[in-house]
Amino acid sequence: MKGFDRPLKPEWIYKITQLLEIGDTIYKERDRLDEALVELDGKTGKRKVITVIGRYFLKTIDNPRGQKVEDNLIFEMVKNCSYEEARPLILFNLLVKASVLQYFSKQIYNYYEGKDAVNSDFLRKKSYEKIGERDIAGRSLRNFLSTLTDFGVLIQEGRSDYKWADKIDVSEENLIKFFKLYSKYYLNSPQISLYNLPEYLFFYFNIHNVQQVAKEYNNIHWQYVRRVNTAIITINYQNNK
Repeated sequence: MKGFDRPLKPEWIYKITQLLEIGDTIYKERDRLDEALVELDGKTGKRKVITVIGRYFLKTIDNPRGQKVEDNLIFEMVKNCSYEEARPLILFNLLVKASVLQYFSKQIYNYYEGKDAVNSDFLRKKSYEKIGERDIAGRSLRNFLSTLTDFGVLIQEGRSDYKWADKIDVSEENLIKFFKLYSKYYLNSPQISLYNLPEYLFFYFNIHNVQQVAKEYNNIHWQYVRRVNTAIITINYQNNK
């Protein structure tokens, strides 16, 4: 399981996306990109953050070692909307692409959904059992909890305790984009069962009217079929922006 190597602030990802265009060679833009990471000291730390951002936002998922910005779904989504609109998309994109974050999210949901606080020591012990490599597990968990804090989902209280802050509101337009990201990167299938959405991916967000949105955009972004105990949308990849 690949680790999550650096904590990421949503504003870093948004600024870097705005600075780049499809076809840009990433390392040639390093000086400009470093300016978006003003909170970080040292070129090595900035380089590593840009590498992680590149993996999840600037390249296609099957070409992580590519040197250029590639035409991909999340890059276009983030580049063409405001920061506030982009923030939920940025977090959800990380969740559907990074299996280690899916694992941590499942544990957080199972043990702490509906509770007042999240304890990182307990989660770290659980992650050691699953991942095995203690350094990767501990570092990745720490980076993810820091990322959730920067997104405003958690508030750190002390060394190992976090409390819940606010869930991130998801607009109707962003819900459409969530479904496209979920279909392409998590399911690798155009077909989504709305009755089987994994709650641990969606519980960081305030999402409403799933069935209404599915019906409203039938024959626009997808085909929607609803029967007894079944509600399925099939994404139209020809309209995938």
